[in-house]
Amino acid sequence: MTFTIVFLTAIIALIVSKIRTIVLRNNLDDVNEKRLLITGGLLILFFVTSATLPYPESLYWFIGLGVVFTGVLLSFNVLKKEFKRFLKLRTKDKVVNVLFYSLFIVVTNICL
Repeated sequence: MTFTIVFLTAIIALIVSKIRTIVLRNNLDDVNEKRLLITGGLLILFFVTSATLPYPESLYWFIGLGVVFTGVLLSFNVLKKEFKRFLKLRTKDKVVNVLFYSLFIVVTNICL
């Protein structure tokens, strides 16, 4: 249980850090900033409840996909800006970003 708490704390810290970076990088207005914060809060809430409550596998994926789709709908404008920024990166940086987030999703799925 201690490992789960430490790992969950690291995931929450990463999400909060990324949200803060995106808000500062894009100089978001209040509406988009609130939407991004709600999206981050939903992700954090999903990770906390999935670690503390034993969901059946099908319900876990249903809730997870619901959180992702809701987050995309809420912060679509910010995601477009971030995707354009991603496309302007060098190839090496693109590969590192894709590998990091893929590894993050795999490790999160295994550990939680």
